[in-house]
Amino acid sequence: MPTVASIKKLLTAANLISVARAFMLFPIVYLLNTWEGGLAEFPMWAVFWIIMAMFSDYLDGWFARSYHEVSRFGKFLDPLADKIVIFGVLFFAKPISRAIPGWFVAFIILRELFIFGLGYMVSKESKRDMQANRSGKLSIFLTSITFILIIFELNPWADYLLYLTVFVGSISFLFYMKRYYHLYQVDVKKPS
Repeated sequence: MPTVASIKKLLTAANLISVARAFMLFPIVYLLNTWEGGLAEFPMWAVFWIIMAMFSDYLDGWFARSYHEVSRFGKFLDPLADKIVIFGVLFFAKPISRAIPGWFVAFIILRELFIFGLGYMVSKESKRDMQANRSGKLSIFLTSITFILIIFELNPWADYLLYLTVFVGSISFLFYMKRYYHLYQVDVKKPS
């Protein structure tokens, strides 16, 4: 049974910000789905919530480092909150799901599932924390900006950023795989 001290360790400012980010999905999707089209009618509150979600991704890390609240649970929760927002917008916000190319959706889904799934398995076996790297954070940031540019049909910049996002996402994927391979070799694989 969880103790008060163990619950207190989970209820850090950084973790609460991560949870709040996951819940920001609801106003973002709702506001985007009320939009009938046309730039003049765009719900600017949706942009506010998207920016808040992006800013909270920076803020939770800052709180965790500044107040020494870095934890195994927080390192799991932060990327999970990112994925909830990204996948939720991809699947439930109609203006996004209609405008984003299918190959890009497949790229994001496969990349995130591999990173999260393999990371979870390796960290579970190695007893080391899953952790986002800087290129992964940059990839999430670029994905969010790409969504905004595509919604506003700001071409050719939306197309340029789309390909830049795929490039950075691919590089970050390779960094994650290198780290997981290293952890597997050092911590998991038994010497023969």
